[in-house]
Amino acid sequence: MKYGKAIPLSKEQLRAQSERAMKEAMERKLTITQLDSRKEVVCGKCGAKNRVNIGVGEQRAEFKCKECGEQQRSL
Repeated sequence: MKYGKAIPLSKEQLRAQSERAMKEAMERKLTITQLDSRKEVVCGKCGAKNRVNIGVGEQRAEFKCKECGEQQRSL
């Protein structure tokens, strides 16, 4: 068996996969929850990379740079 790059799926195929997964979850009566996401952002002052946890439903999060200590909001 060869391990290589996966073949990219079209939007129709991705949509079909997600609909099938939702249907299976509903049949099993599973609860689907959203979790916080983690995003890597760059400091606007010193350019250092920082990882920021962003809550459900939020677009931006406040963070303090680990290198220079500057208080900022992510984009």
